[in-house]
Amino acid sequence: MNQKAIAFVRLALPLYAMIYALLLSLRYSPILFTPEKIDAFITGAIGVIVAWWKNNNFKPEAQKMQKALDDKKAYNKLKDI
Repeated sequence: MNQKAIAFVRLALPLYAMIYALLLSLRYSPILFTPEKIDAFITGAIGVIVAWWKNNNFKPEAQKMQKALDDKKAYNKLKDI
């Protein structure tokens, strides 16, 4: 599984579980929404997506730099032994 798929799953599953749990705890039917609740959801979803985008190595350049950082950390760890 590549990093893009892993990043998507790491976003989708907790987001789905959070929304489902929130709806159940507030005793809402998943079908009936008011415009205010839709606005709040969209605002929250945008915030989650932005945070996810910034915290995951989605682009190839970021993936390369993460690998370089991991290699450097491993080297420093071996050097300290």
